[in-house]
Amino acid sequence: MFGRLSTASVRQFHALPPARVVQGAEKTTIISCRRTYSDYTADVRDTDFNPKYVSKPDTTAPTASPTGLERMPNVNVFRNLLLGTILTSPILSKIGFGLFGKVANSKSAILNPDTNPILRAIIKPLIYDQFCAGTNPEEIFQTRNVTKGMGYGGIVLCYGKEIQISSSGEVHSTGKGNSDQILEINAWRDGNLETLDMTGKGDWLGMKLTGAGPGVTKALVENQEPPPEFVAAMDAICQKAKDQNVRLWVDAEQQTVQTAIDRWTIDFMRKWNGNGSVVVYQTIQAYLKAARPRLMNQLALAEKERWTLAVKLVRGAYIANDQRELIHDTKQDTDDSYDGLVQDMLCGANLGFKTEHFPRMELILAGHNPESVAMAWNLVQRLSEQGTLKVLPEFVQLQGMGDELGCKVLQRCDDLRKQKASATTGALTLEQANSFGRQDAVVPAVYKCLTWGSIQECMQYLYRRLIENQGGADRMKDGLSAYRQEVWRRLTRSVSFK
Repeated sequence: MFGRLSTASVRQFHALPPARVVQGAEKTTIISCRRTYSDYTADVRDTDFNPKYVSKPDTTAPTASPTGLERMPNVNVFRNLLLGTILTSPILSKIGFGLFGKVANSKSAILNPDTNPILRAIIKPLIYDQFCAGTNPEEIFQTRNVTKGMGYGGIVLCYGKEIQISSSGEVHSTGKGNSDQILEINAWRDGNLETLDMTGKGDWLGMKLTGAGPGVTKALVENQEPPPEFVAAMDAICQKAKDQNVRLWVDAEQQTVQTAIDRWTIDFMRKWNGNGSVVVYQTIQAYLKAARPRLMNQLALAEKERWTLAVKLVRGAYIANDQRELIHDTKQDTDDSYDGLVQDMLCGANLGFKTEHFPRMELILAGHNPESVAMAWNLVQRLSEQGTLKVLPEFVQLQGMGDELGCKVLQRCDDLRKQKASATTGALTLEQANSFGRQDAVVPAVYKCLTWGSIQECMQYLYRRLIENQGGADRMKDGLSAYRQEVWRRLTRSVSFK
């Protein structure tokens, strides 16, 4: 969903010079776009987490040019190496995908990993633990605290149950289902409220509307109005999220239901994204040809009706299910679409508004493409130094996807904070910097997205993650060398493996 990882590109990102935070930064040809806002920085010190579950820092890591992998617990490094080896082997990956796909799409109790201990013993430690947070609160809290201990500013916690729609229009629910629509909606509501109970201040809730059951999914497929019970459930979730200072995003899904998802989500943004408060984010998939006009139309609507548009930008994850003619013809076209939307939102250009009148919006960038991450990072720093940054984006990556890139982004955030501390006697917000004619750099917040639920409930999610990783298998071969080197470094430095 968030993009492919190229190791060569990771090296390119690693080699980029750190952002400068003093006056006299290099000039850029980006169009000038002035805006003031508070400099929000998510700091793990400001979030609640239990250090009991946090791995001790690797004090043997080199102090010069860290790779970023030093932050990762030992088990994560080993699992990335093992899973990458399997996915880059034509024979092993073919066998593995055939078996996993059969399990993911089966309704048989024998092939249900929640009831089959043999399947569970294979899938849980190798695949589930790589991409998911846990099956119960204890596992989830442990994963959450380890993630924050690595330096992430917060987590995005998602309930894994969803509906898979076949090409014939049939729906298939992951996990246990119920024929009563109200009971299905209530179970979905309770699942998301329970998810909120496992988040802290500054975290996020990720949700899929199809998880509310076949009745709601049928309404989405037919582009109907949402059932009243669903609206009440969604309002209860939004209210609790607002009370806890947690934001939520509505995931994109297959195009069969996406038109209605957009329409329903806009209704909830109207209700919950006003008067300076932003609770609900919607998702735009850059691999769709309609991504730019969709963003422009929603920006115009939000400005007209005086509510705040909040967007999660992704490349896309449903290429196997969506109509091919709706998707950009080439990968390069998708890359250009994603990068172009990022640049134009940060600059406030080419989206139907004059730069000086660009409306307020919120943005979180989801992706594992090193070139796109590097481009967005450097553009944020250049525009903030000029006082022309329109939108301060946040970054998020899926657990288990491009972990070395995520760790490197965290390292750059730490380096930038140190530079800011040494460059000024007191860090200024962007609003203060603009008011006094000062130029200063901002530190974007970085999050990790974690899905939770029973293994069976998460099977479709896990299957998509494996497909994404397999799509970049050729480039993953080079990426394995980074993990091999990290394992060797820890072994030769006598780091204990726990």
